[in-house]
Amino acid sequence: MEDTSIRTAEEHRQALQQIERLWHAAPGSPDEVRLEKLVAAVEVYEARSVSGWDDKQTQG
Repeated sequence: MEDTSIRTAEEHRQALQQIERLWHAAPGSPDEVRLEKLVAAVEVYEARSVSGWDDKQTQG
């Protein structure tokens, strides 16, 4: 399975570009699956960015 997690502002920018290209993907297509994964990853990244949450905060 492809890793779709976003860790940097550059990865975020690239994901947004990919989402724009895939926006009208055919339902049920591999492109639609990729689109859904990217959207979910962007939502997680943006929620973390807005809240100031950091992966380091979860490490002991």
